[in-house]
Amino acid sequence: TTAKVEIPVADVTPGTVAILVNDDGTEEVIKTSLTTENGVAVTLSDGDTVKVVDNSKTFDDVADNYWGAEAVDFAVSRELFAGTSATTFAPDTAMTRAMIVTVLARFEGVDTTTGSTWYEAGQQWAMENGVSDGTNMDASLTREQLATMLYRYAQYKGYDVSKTADLSGYADQDKLSDWAAQAVQWACGSGLMNGRSAAQLAPEGTLTRAEAATMLK
Repeated sequence: TTAKVEIPVADVTPGTVAILVNDDGTEEVIKTSLTTENGVAVTLSDGDTVKVVDNSKTFDDVADNYWGAEAVDFAVSRELFAGTSATTFAPDTAMTRAMIVTVLARFEGVDTTTGSTWYEAGQQWAMENGVSDGTNMDASLTREQLATMLYRYAQYKGYDVSKTADLSGYADQDKLSDWAAQAVQWACGSGLMNGRSAAQLAPEGTLTRAEAATMLK
């Protein structure tokens, strides 16, 4: 049996996470642990042993007042994203298709350290589960492409994808690709995506790593 519990934590930060301690002493970050006003909310199974730590990482290129700092901290502390080096995150660098399939595969518990390329494990997982066709892995990810991948991922997980949003208020909504329309309507309706401004949806805009971390958070 499982139960959702809130573990009280003083001075909680976006990087505060619950860590599952296995019987053999190994540990793994619970990627779905969420921070609340008073601690960490997490779903646990009967008999689980957990500890709570601040797993925040510091990057030279992510200042405390950077708009996406909280999302970067959240994503990295849960081991969804990795830095581009030990000291850099490259928040304004374009997100690639390879990066997003790797992130989603990590979230599903796939060991993404295997394979002949750094993204092969994520690529295979995405193809097997209908999240991506596995092509153009080095290509930059657009906003509508990420919405589509998240939509397919939600379907794979059996989530309710019925929410929609009226996009008619965006002056550039005609630039939205037909194949992405339903996914973007769902992403906007679910609060995963907003316009880049009140008037611009920018569906073909290239996503940065910080923007992708924010949507995933």
